[in-house]
Amino acid sequence: MNDTLYRSADIVTTSLTTATVATLAAGLLCALGLSWTSDKWRPPLALACVALLASGVAYLQALGIWQAVGELSAAPRYVGWYTAQPALVAAAFFYARVAGPVPVGVFWRSVVAALLMVFSRWLGDAQIFDPTLGALLSIAFWLYILGELYFGAMSNAVRGRSRPIRSGYFWLRLIMTIGWAIYPILHFVDVVIGVGHVPSIIVLYTVADLVNLITLALIYLSVAGKERY
Repeated sequence: MNDTLYRSADIVTTSLTTATVATLAAGLLCALGLSWTSDKWRPPLALACVALLASGVAYLQALGIWQAVGELSAAPRYVGWYTAQPALVAAAFFYARVAGPVPVGVFWRSVVAALLMVFSRWLGDAQIFDPTLGALLSIAFWLYILGELYFGAMSNAVRGRSRPIRSGYFWLRLIMTIGWAIYPILHFVDVVIGVGHVPSIIVLYTVADLVNLITLALIYLSVAGKERY
C-alpha cells in the first residue's frame, strides 16, 4: 500500500485519478445503456463501453506506477490505446451502419488503420525505428481513418438520415479530427523532440483522453436514446 500523502497540488495524481474514475463510470453508464437502447444501437455502445473500461484499467495501472516511483512513461497508455482507439473506430462504423448499408471492408480497413496508427507511435516511442518516421506513419493512418469518415461509405450512409443521427455523426467526426490531433502533437513533443513524459505531457494526454473517450461514448448513448424515445 502506498503511504504517500495525496495532495491537491499533485496535478498528475489528480488527473490520473479523475481519468480512472471517469472512464470506469462512463463505461458502466454505457453498459447500463445497453439494457434500454434498441438492438441496432448495441454494437456501437458495447464498443464504446469496452474502450472506456480498457482505458480505466490502464489509468489505474498508470496511477499505481506514478504513486510508487514518481515518474511515468507512455507505456501504460499504449495498453489502453491498443484497445480503445480501434474500438472507437469500429463503433463509428457500426454507428454509420445503423443509418444505412456500409461495406464490411470499411470496418476492416478502418480498424486495421487504427491499430497501425497506435503501433507506429509505439515503435517510435520504443526506439525500434526512427521516432519521426513513427510519428509520420501514425499521422498517415489517422488521415486514412478521417478519409473514411468524411468521404467514404460511412458518410454516405448518414447523409439524409434523421437529425440526431446526422448531428451525432458530425460531432464524432469532429472529435476524431480535432481531439485526436493532440496525440501526434504530444507524441512529437514527448518522443521526437525529446522533452520526455514530464508532468505537463502526462496531464495533457490525460485531459485529451477524457474528452475524446467520454464525449464519443456519450454521443452514441444520447443518439441511441433519442432514436429510441
